[in-house]
Amino acid sequence: MSIPVWPLDLPQFVERQGFSEGFADGRLMTKMDAGPPKRRRRFSSAVRPIQASVRVSIDGKMRLKRFWDEETASGTLPFLMPDPTADGLALIADDGARLLDQDGSPLLDTAWLLVLFGETPPSATNTAGAWYLVTFSL
Repeated sequence: MSIPVWPLDLPQFVERQGFSEGFADGRLMTKMDAGPPKRRRRFSSAVRPIQASVRVSIDGKMRLKRFWDEETASGTLPFLMPDPTADGLALIADDGARLLDQDGSPLLDTAWLLVLFGETPPSATNTAGAWYLVTFSL
């Protein structure tokens, strides 16, 4: 079974407003009788929470619903998604100059995240006519 990929017919970039990304926290904290709590690593890998939204038409809303229902089995399967913070950034040399290909076009980074939908399903808000803002956590 292959890992689902965020559909190409949905926006490949999330909205800037409403986007947030937390740090992964795999610590275990133990309260002590006196003094500060003791902390240690609990997991070698931890979840990095992301809040995101995409602006879509009614067709995009239905495509996202199909992705949720069928391709991620109602949000229970992990999927690959372009990294909102790194995908599409121009690569630069040590001196700060952009790296270019043989045609003079900038080389762009391709970055992917392996994600799961969060605890609550995506929700769509009608913003204007047939346009929706779909918010979700990863």
